[in-house]
Amino acid sequence: MPYSKVTKKGQMTIPVKYRRKYKLTEGATIAFKETNEGLLLKPMPDIVDSAGDLASYADIKDVLSDIVRTRKEDFR
Repeated sequence: MPYSKVTKKGQMTIPVKYRRKYKLTEGATIAFKETNEGLLLKPMPDIVDSAGDLASYADIKDVLSDIVRTRKEDFR
């Protein structure tokens, strides 16, 4: 079983085998969850990676006009 030591700054190295398998590159976000068996580390999706996924559900002109309208209402 691979292991890692925690430094005095609370950092640890994730073994390369797992970094490659779960595509953990520099800056990746990891969530921590306590379970009955211990601590679970779970990679979180990067919101930038999903940019454009919902583009087919809205027209950019409508979205921008809604934003402008909402801002005008907020400043009144």
